[in-house]
This record gives sequence, C-alpha cells and structure tokens, in this order.
Amino acid sequence: MNLAPTLAPFIVWLAAREPDDHVRRRHLSIVEHYLVWTADTAAEQRRDRFMADCVEKGTGRDHVAAALDRFAEYTSARG
Repeated sequence: MNLAPTLAPFIVWLAAREPDDHVRRRHLSIVEHYLVWTADTAAEQRRDRFMADCVEKGTGRDHVAAALDRFAEYTSARG
C-alpha cells in the first residue's frame, strides 16, 4: 500500500497547524497505522475499533483521538 500520496500533503498541512514536533510525529505515526489498519478492516465503527486496538496495545486513548481528529480535520478541509 502506497501511503505517500495521502501522507505527504497531510504532513505539510499538520506542520502548519501543530507547533510541537513530538506531537506531529506521534500524530503521523498513529494516522499511518490507521490507514494501514483500515485497508484490511470493514468500515463499520472503524475508528472506534482502531482506537480500542491501539489502547489495548498501550497507546493513550487521548493521543489516538487527537491524531484521528487532526486527520479528520485535514480530510474535511481538502473537500
């Protein structure tokens, strides 16, 4: 799966909105994992199931929610 066409513009967009490099990297990592994960997962309640999977593996629920919220903001801004 080639994620570059989706992630490259998201990285640029995120850099303009999030000043903290650590947070940007965390968001990018979570969103990249989300895109790979969703390619193999049915659409129904995808976000909730992804969040539960990440939390089960030790990622903070608030970190996952913040990253996915930023990605949703990005995708809605693109139209």
